[in-house]
Amino acid sequence: MAGPGQRDSRPSLAGTTYNLLGIMAVLLGLGVVMVASTAPARNPALTRYLVMKHTLWLCLSIVALYVAYAVELRTLRRWSAVVLVLSLLTLVGVLVFGVKVNGARRWYRFGVLSFQPSELFKVALCLYMAHFFDRERARIKTFFKGFLQPVAIMGLAFVLILAQPDFGTALLVATMTFAMLFVAGIRIIHVLPAVLASAPLVVGLVVMVPERIERILAFLDPWKDPQGAGYQVIQSLLALGSGGLLGVGLGNSQQKLLFLPEANNDFVFSIVGEELGLVGTASVLLLFALLFWYGVRVARRAPDLFSSLLVFGLTLMIGLQAVVNIAVVTCSAPTKGLALPFVSAGGSSLVATMVAMGLILNVASRVEAATAPRPVGAVRVAG
Repeated sequence: MAGPGQRDSRPSLAGTTYNLLGIMAVLLGLGVVMVASTAPARNPALTRYLVMKHTLWLCLSIVALYVAYAVELRTLRRWSAVVLVLSLLTLVGVLVFGVKVNGARRWYRFGVLSFQPSELFKVALCLYMAHFFDRERARIKTFFKGFLQPVAIMGLAFVLILAQPDFGTALLVATMTFAMLFVAGIRIIHVLPAVLASAPLVVGLVVMVPERIERILAFLDPWKDPQGAGYQVIQSLLALGSGGLLGVGLGNSQQKLLFLPEANNDFVFSIVGEELGLVGTASVLLLFALLFWYGVRVARRAPDLFSSLLVFGLTLMIGLQAVVNIAVVTCSAPTKGLALPFVSAGGSSLVATMVAMGLILNVASRVEAATAPRPVGAVRVAG
């Protein structure tokens, strides 16, 4: 380390920072192109509206990215608990004041824009958990302080998100929490019984709601109900299959013409496959894989435990959401309403993802290339 008043001459991970920015820019550019491509060509006014709306969300998300990048990390530590509490309050408030769409009350409505508080809660959870595990590192292996407290917070959020209802996001929040517990060094003897005990609960939550059973049955055999529960998945597979190697060309998708619901949002990857083919979908997969790899690299070389856990949690959040979205549209998982990060039509998901990227870049700008990699839980990940 350099002495007082001297600048450290060791290089930072500037290359990683630029690579992350490049990956993000390409995915955002693809998102703009796909929003314009999936807009109804027969209605120019609606096309302009959708593109302008996405552009507005993109501008807001870029501002959010810059704010997250510029904020001091010690300020984030100091306010992490306040941010978490405010996020929890928005989850409570949406159940009372939120608008109801298709039977779900997940959004606040502000004019033409809507805001989903569970999206930003995922970022707030990562921030708080990183600070909590850093602060309580001496007691992280204890049951009550190291395990029960963070799981209780996750459980409260799980119930609130499930009440909206949003089963997919609730499971994502639980997965992120347990993954951060593992990386922080929690004792497996504490985690394993909780995971085993939660399995019957998850099964019960699925069985209790007929719609969730229909989604699982449609996942197992979508052609059994091609005009009902299996319709969306079948249209998605038709879009992917018709693209071939190079696709049918931008704007030439047939499935987006009132066949595939949510073509510019949850199922935008299907239209990428139809219009850009296997080359397009493989490129998107590669970009997300590289983003995850670079994120883990930053996490392992972060200057302190707080920064390391924060970057890991946020990288996992983006990676998991991408994996689940792509698994859904390829009929590798039951249908869940999760957007494809950066690419799906803009909204609170895009803002939350850009906040996460801003925080990752914030830490990356403070990382030294010579810093020894950190172990990740009980496993060393190549970095």
